[in-house]
Amino acid sequence: MKYNLTFLYLFILLVCGCSSPSTDEKLLALDKEKLTENLAYDKITFYKFAKIAIRSSAVQDTTKPEYQKFGKHLKTVLNSLSNINIDSGKSISPMEALLLYKDYRTVKGFVKETDEDIFPTLVEGINRIYGDRNSSFPLLKDDEKTKAQNIEHAILSMVVLATRDLGQPFALYECSKTQPELLPDHETKTLLEFVRGFLFFSNNLFYLSEDGLTRNINWLDKNQNVPLPYTKAFFGWRNLTDSQTHTAFHGINYLFRGFDRLRMEREIDEKRGLDDFEKFLEDTKKLGLETELTLAIESYLYLKREDKEKAVTALSKLKQSPLLSNSEKEAIAKTIVYVNDREAGKALNGVYDKLFLSKIATKYMISVLAKIDWQSVLKANNVPHTDEIFATVHKVQQISNAVSSYTSETTVEKGKNELKKKGSELLDGAKSLLK
Repeated sequence: MKYNLTFLYLFILLVCGCSSPSTDEKLLALDKEKLTENLAYDKITFYKFAKIAIRSSAVQDTTKPEYQKFGKHLKTVLNSLSNINIDSGKSISPMEALLLYKDYRTVKGFVKETDEDIFPTLVEGINRIYGDRNSSFPLLKDDEKTKAQNIEHAILSMVVLATRDLGQPFALYECSKTQPELLPDHETKTLLEFVRGFLFFSNNLFYLSEDGLTRNINWLDKNQNVPLPYTKAFFGWRNLTDSQTHTAFHGINYLFRGFDRLRMEREIDEKRGLDDFEKFLEDTKKLGLETELTLAIESYLYLKREDKEKAVTALSKLKQSPLLSNSEKEAIAKTIVYVNDREAGKALNGVYDKLFLSKIATKYMISVLAKIDWQSVLKANNVPHTDEIFATVHKVQQISNAVSSYTSETTVEKGKNELKKKGSELLDGAKSLLK
């Protein structure tokens, strides 16, 4: 009997120990671990490799261990960047890409384990590359450096988000490097927090997203009379007053926090999410707004409240949206039929579910972000080296595409043939790489 009780006690301990954490803090910590896992793939590592190369070009004390590990591979990267001409469409040759890949593979482990922020800022690296390489200038240190590179990560998260071949995964990496609490308490901080929240949401990091959006909502509640010109430009709300812009942005933060909570697993989260949707609709009704988002949320809430007539009205309007694909419109049509025939109290079917709501929200936000001319916005706000930053991002994008093309045997053979023409020394290097 004693052994049976001991076994039962151990079994309970095991079950409790293996059960999912249920507190907000533990779930947030799990999301932070998942974020690291989401960024652990080759294209992100290569992007980081190129950034470290640019940043390390500004290093003045070349005896430092981190520079010694990376410095000898710097020349290949910088040559490749200089050999790309964005305006003419000129890219690097297969031979250059092959040698660049060899350098990348040599330091890949170092890149993965190294925080790029130990190097000078990106702008300082660009200054060194595009300016006078023989002249020296004082590098930023301590708090000034932390603030500058934080702003760089924030800017780049928005720049790469609009880049077709980079997009969300790379923006997620840049967002992961930002520390909004270290940015000045300003409107741009709330915009960054919102973009981070959206990116975390679209990557299923709901607790990280909720955490940032909650900070935004609290800030907006405390700063109701602050002008929001960048927010107005960001969302294309040029016809709204400052007060209306505040209301609209307040509502959209509630909306995405509601989506976060709706995709969580606990009952309390769904209840909180529906409360957030209520707040969102209160704000949009003050403004008289009707969009895909308001219609989607209205229809969901009316379905939850068993208000069949209002649910069908909202769904019928939503079905006309150009943002939706034919299959999604067909799904809504099926939902309308289902709602009309559905008995009161029956659960919602799988056609119109939480995931479907999230997809509509994501499509809407991406359509908003795609319309923003980030280069013009940054130049209008006197961000230094805007043109060089964009040119560098496009060049890194082209280099990344060239290097990743080594899944193609034809490209590898072409690279080998070019290397043969350059002599046996280079050929030996290619052979060792391609074994």
